[in-house]
Amino acid sequence: MSTSPAVQDNFAERLRFWRTSQKLTQKKAAVLLGIDRAYLSQIERGRPPGNALRTRFLLLEKASSIKASPNVGARYNLRLLPVLSWAQAGEATEYGEIPADWDERVPSDVSDEKAFGVRLRGDSMEPRFSDGDVAILLPSLAPTNGDIVVANLKNEGVLCKIMHVQLDKNLIVLSSYNPAYPPMERHRDQFNWMFPVSSIMKQLRRK
Repeated sequence: MSTSPAVQDNFAERLRFWRTSQKLTQKKAAVLLGIDRAYLSQIERGRPPGNALRTRFLLLEKASSIKASPNVGARYNLRLLPVLSWAQAGEATEYGEIPADWDERVPSDVSDEKAFGVRLRGDSMEPRFSDGDVAILLPSLAPTNGDIVVANLKNEGVLCKIMHVQLDKNLIVLSSYNPAYPPMERHRDQFNWMFPVSSIMKQLRRK
């Protein structure tokens, strides 16, 4: 997850925001970070972190699917984006049909006012992306060659793939990171919608 410069400049606040957004006690956060709870408490009060801790924290922060209250997100110049389930994304044949009764929201600093998240299902994008991760989509931007996209195809439902535009511009090849899934070739007319993925929020705890 990207953050504003103000948050980047204050490691203590950034760490505390991550921990509280994840609903972690200092003890549990310290275990994830591989440090002592007392040391974590000192860091949150302003003690400069070591390089090893900073690196571990940045990896955890980037991998987190953060759930925060609106007032927490606003403090860090973030806004809460709605998240669709995989089934909801498959039922919406156009942006205007996307349901407004969101069950989940995640904070983000993307500028696209139409941005929303989709919780991924399946293993076609493993090992990079996994079942349960959240893809942040940018409906206001047209996807370009090589982008990771989430697309809704007529009579096929929703999928997450890597998009490759063919020479005639009307044929799209959709490929997966998982080699078990062969590339798919589809005509542009077969898509209800296709939006580029801005970022992926990793799910740390598997159900």
